[in-house]
Amino acid sequence: MGLLTETNAQYYSGQQAFIGDGVNTVFTCTFNTELTATNFTVKVNNAAPGAFTFVGNVITFAVAPANLATVVVQLNQAAIDANHGNYEYISLNDIINNFIVAYIGVGKLIPNVKRTDVMFHAKRGLQEFSYDTLRSMKSQELTIPPSLSLIIPQDYVNYVNLSWVDAAGVKHIIYPTTLTSNPTELLIQDGSGVPTQNNQGSNNANTTTTTTQGQGSSQITANRPNIPTTGQIVQNSYTPPVRPTIPTTGIIVKDGV
Repeated sequence: MGLLTETNAQYYSGQQAFIGDGVNTVFTCTFNTELTATNFTVKVNNAAPGAFTFVGNVITFAVAPANLATVVVQLNQAAIDANHGNYEYISLNDIINNFIVAYIGVGKLIPNVKRTDVMFHAKRGLQEFSYDTLRSMKSQELTIPPSLSLIIPQDYVNYVNLSWVDAAGVKHIIYPTTLTSNPTELLIQDGSGVPTQNNQGSNNANTTTTTTQGQGSSQITANRPNIPTTGQIVQNSYTPPVRPTIPTTGIIVKDGV
């Protein structure tokens, strides 16, 4: 993961603000995006500024903004979108150049070496980082907009878990679909955990249940079945009728012998 060089305002909103002092005419932006004639605007105290020029990311005003004037450089939306994700890596070219400047030359650690040799070891170093670098976790609380889409944080690598928070402030983990399931039968059990039956011999089914599989849970709702009048419903729980004594011989017809 590359070093972060932008503020949150630059990354998310595409803007950088300066405060004028009435003397300074030069303002240097630190966007990762290079300014062009079409990808940014400048305002002084929320109004169009006087004449200015720019070279790279350095803006020079013909007349210095007034003391305590707010100078805002704003990227357009296309430039903001293009900037998302550029934090992910330090370029291999930067790694090689930094090493050559710091360590190669007369009086330095390595008097002379080919650039291609530095390039080879730079690539090997990146491979080793991918094996050995310790993981770090950060968390953010975000409100999902109607578009159901959010900008990935600029230091994002991979997600650890996702959760949603209910009105009571309780966090509920959102599990992958491989860890949740919907049961096809919602059986009513007696005090011993044995499924109960109605007088047609079918299992009695409940209206709701909570299924726990692994560490995930999901609640589903089914239609209430026709429960025989010989039972009793108390606060959504079903009390089964007394089971008849069934002899070992004879034929059972409608719960009678």
